[in-house]
Amino acid sequence: MRNKYKFFADVGGDTIEFPVNPKEYTISYPSDNKTYNVLDIGEIVVPRLPSLMEVSWESYFPGDSDDPLIYGHDWTDPGDYVEAIIDARDNQEICDLVISRYDARGSKMYDTNISAVIDSFETTEKGGEAGDVYYKIKFKEYRDFAPIKVALPQPEQPAQTVQIDEQPRPLSAAPELRVGATVIANGTYFSSSYGDKPTGTANNLSTTVSRIIPDASRPYPILIGGSRGWIKADQLQVTG
Repeated sequence: MRNKYKFFADVGGDTIEFPVNPKEYTISYPSDNKTYNVLDIGEIVVPRLPSLMEVSWESYFPGDSDDPLIYGHDWTDPGDYVEAIIDARDNQEICDLVISRYDARGSKMYDTNISAVIDSFETTEKGGEAGDVYYKIKFKEYRDFAPIKVALPQPEQPAQTVQIDEQPRPLSAAPELRVGATVIANGTYFSSSYGDKPTGTANNLSTTVSRIIPDASRPYPILIGGSRGWIKADQLQVTG
């Protein structure tokens, strides 16, 4: 029994399961590190947050419901797939892309689960294969850049005697939980924002926020440490 892979994308509120798995697919994890030349030292590298992940593959949408490579779901007309993907691209929609993997024993391995935009989409029809629509598609990871404001509890102040004519000092603004913020993490973090698999436990871990998904259905919407893991907002203390 071979390993099983399934490719899904939430596009325009509908979930697409791609009917025929590709021969291969590529996941690119580019970096954005910077190199400099320094006197008396030479070349140095300064680590930065990773660049946007890219996922791409080639396959086809079968034009016949009896196609032998359709596995595990009902046949859908190729034109419906093409229309949904083009509409999502043209409307600049944010998609949820999931690649689900199971080993030969049927045990779940791990998922690739990212928010993404459709970066490119190309279709081809071939003579002698009427109805089949071949395609190339590339998704690029989407990172939300709007800050989420979190009200942090203020430390208790000892009782003080205040003169009647003294004006109270304004409290400084609480730091914002945003992409790039430095935080102290405490708690368990997971392999995805849905909490699929715990990957570690933070204990006063000093790290940075890499990604925030503003979706109330995600129990662990904050990615920390590049790709260390997903965690709850209330398990983070913003320090800068």
